[in-house]
Amino acid sequence: MVARLELERLINGRSLDELVAEFRVKTTGQHSPELQRLVNRIRSEPMTGKLALLCTRPHEEWRLVQMNGRGKPMTLLDGVFHNLDDAEWEIFKRRIKRHFDIELND
Repeated sequence: MVARLELERLINGRSLDELVAEFRVKTTGQHSPELQRLVNRIRSEPMTGKLALLCTRPHEEWRLVQMNGRGKPMTLLDGVFHNLDDAEWEIFKRRIKRHFDIELND
């Protein structure tokens, strides 16, 4: 319940479906104010347990990782991506699930 109220506050009257569609079109760069607030919120987690992308081959390959705290090795998770937009979409979906318990479909 609290998570849903926070989500409503972040998106300020816009529909989540609309913001998800906006993110799918442009995963990086400047977003609408509502989407940017949402992205900022789901990216601002403590270092321990935070999901992130690790570039394993510049401009060619990214891996999903979980941070384990400063100075500790990260944990590689399932998923190797050869397209940055696909990698960003996967981490966006996982963060939305983690923060708001909402499952987004491809």
